[in-house]
Amino acid sequence: MRPLRAAAIVVALALLVPMLTSGPARAEEHTDEIKGLAFNPDQLSVRAGDAVTWVNHDSDKHHLQGDGFESKDLPNNSTFTVQFPEPGEIAYHCTIHTYMEGKVVVLNPDGSTPPSTAGEPEAPPAPSTTTSSTNPPGPLDGVPATPPPPVPAPKR
Repeated sequence: MRPLRAAAIVVALALLVPMLTSGPARAEEHTDEIKGLAFNPDQLSVRAGDAVTWVNHDSDKHHLQGDGFESKDLPNNSTFTVQFPEPGEIAYHCTIHTYMEGKVVVLNPDGSTPPSTAGEPEAPPAPSTTTSSTNPPGPLDGVPATPPPPVPAPKR
């Protein structure tokens, strides 16, 4: 009976140790090809910590710009890599061919979608200290409602 118990402990440890020693998922590399004057695909979903490498297969140069990153001019067969550490949606475009647009959707590290603030009400505008009314100034503008009586001219 003792060898059976020892074997059960060895099996349990063999199953438990990998679960305890496994760390966070490793960052992945994603590729976005630039060809036909377009990003292929034009939208990528990645996990926080992953990197995207753009590869220019066009004969034209491209210059990428997005929230928090900007490439140098990318001639044919050159690459540009960006790591995305935080969840969010990052729009980008080519500054040379402005109609070329794309988006990277960065998910949580576990692949879940981060909470969205879309559709939430915006804060009300701050009160204005100036009037935008087309009406003549009034008491709320610091101007008396009725003009003061005229001052009599001095007698000569």
